[in-house]
Amino acid sequence: MITRGIRELVARDWAAVRQNKDAYWAERVARLGPGEALRIAQELRSQALLLNPGWPDTSLRDADLACHVRLSALFRRADATRRC
Repeated sequence: MITRGIRELVARDWAAVRQNKDAYWAERVARLGPGEALRIAQELRSQALLLNPGWPDTSLRDADLACHVRLSALFRRADATRRC
């Protein structure tokens, strides 16, 4: 009995599960707006903090900041190119 359940779980079409989940959340955010996206993000952040209260640590924050700085520079460069 238990092995059948395990086999069914392992044999599941995980790509279809992911697609359905992505479609569900995309539709929900499209219908309810950006506030819903922020609420979902906050719920995910709260869950992560319950599992690991020290998250994110200094190295993760530094890496995140570096990504934001790089992206900001790319946006500025793209904007300057559009004006030419």
